[in-house]
Amino acid sequence: MNLNFLLLGLAGLFAAQAAAASDSLVIQNVSIVSPELAVAVPGQAVRIIDGRIVEIGASPLIVSEGEAVLEGKGRYLAPGLTDSHHHVSFVPGMGAAGLPPASEYPELVAVYLAQQPRSLLYHGVTQVLDPAPLTGWEAFTDQPQHPDLLRCGEIPGPHDGYPLNQREGERAHAVYPYAVDTAAEAASVIARIQADGAVCVKIYLEDGFGAASEWPLMSDGTLDAIVAEAEARSMPVLVHANAIDMYQIALDHGVGVMAHGLWNWQWPDGEPPVVETLDRVIESGAGYMPTLRVMAGLADHVRPGALDNPDLAPVTPAPLMAFYRAGGADWFADELASDFPAEMPRDEIADIFGFGVQRGHQALGYVHGQDHPIMLASDCPGSPTAVNQPGLCTLYEMEAMAEAGMSPADILRSGTLTIAEQFGVDSTYGRVATGFAANLVLLNDNPLEDVAAWQEIEFVILHGAVIERSSLRAR
Repeated sequence: MNLNFLLLGLAGLFAAQAAAASDSLVIQNVSIVSPELAVAVPGQAVRIIDGRIVEIGASPLIVSEGEAVLEGKGRYLAPGLTDSHHHVSFVPGMGAAGLPPASEYPELVAVYLAQQPRSLLYHGVTQVLDPAPLTGWEAFTDQPQHPDLLRCGEIPGPHDGYPLNQREGERAHAVYPYAVDTAAEAASVIARIQADGAVCVKIYLEDGFGAASEWPLMSDGTLDAIVAEAEARSMPVLVHANAIDMYQIALDHGVGVMAHGLWNWQWPDGEPPVVETLDRVIESGAGYMPTLRVMAGLADHVRPGALDNPDLAPVTPAPLMAFYRAGGADWFADELASDFPAEMPRDEIADIFGFGVQRGHQALGYVHGQDHPIMLASDCPGSPTAVNQPGLCTLYEMEAMAEAGMSPADILRSGTLTIAEQFGVDSTYGRVATGFAANLVLLNDNPLEDVAAWQEIEFVILHGAVIERSSLRAR
């Protein structure tokens, strides 16, 4: 990636939001938590000017006239989280904004899009990477309060492959403007992706869902050309792949980031060499996004009573919840259930999806156990699952990572510095340090000790602007 180009883009983000921030803010009497620190450092203060951290020292710092002060009272100040796989153009329970069925409910979509960035901030997510933003990502950045957005340009598979085969007619080409039909086109398309402001490239290796396995894939030559051109521009290549054979193709071609965890282990010739494949991921240094909420979200969506979860209320607008309760998202639950015997109870179907959840946990446990870097990535909402609401997805992903064996400190790093390093923004995001963006969270409990601390956020600081968490709740 052209670093100067990226820094200019980030500077634009800062300038756009600086008006909402205090010119100067001092946060007094906090314990600083940052991924490079083994323990929380108590009794600290932080000075922020124009949206950046300019000073850290023992509390109290001397406050000049006109400076705003936030009294930390011994709470914990941590960097805001980055969710490295969040889809800003997708509506839970509906799918892509602007396309059916979401296009049939424009008022509900507008309500969701207005709340989405607030829900992310509510759960401490101050940056998101969207690997597949389609063409509607401006609706996210146009909101008055929103996490910083980094995005990829996505190159779909062949015309009758995934995801083009999920769209109809000319609409597919409007939604996916970066198609590469031949290897010779890779250079010009990726140049256009970078010129449009993307920092990465996403490709697809998907030969079918469920029992399907006949969807065509990119040719070897096209894959090689995309990877080579993206590498020449220092743009990571993310691959949609979750099955062992798709993983192996990605590794054969040197793809840099697995945008999904490995949970599909089916293999035609007997037992799958799962550990061997994961060892290849580790040896290659490829990034690993577990996206445990994909299968868990499918299970939750089909399970009766899932909408009664009280965690949904703070992040789900009331009109959207009413839509769900009236059956508005049942079409997708019915679609999921159609692959099973008609008489099978829905809770049993949900338990079967749980089998994929278990495999995702096992794969993550193995990769993490080999000290391979992990990236926090919820793939929210992913499929049109009503329960995968923004921000809450990220929290649940962290809780699942803890269940898979990751420590709270490892999870903090996965959602901060690991992602920043992967995408070349580690001088701006991922730490509480001078010169870094003042995208911070103030928590009542220590996130190095328990992942549950992320449920106890009191304030979010976005480029120096202090936001009380309760003000971000959905209505």
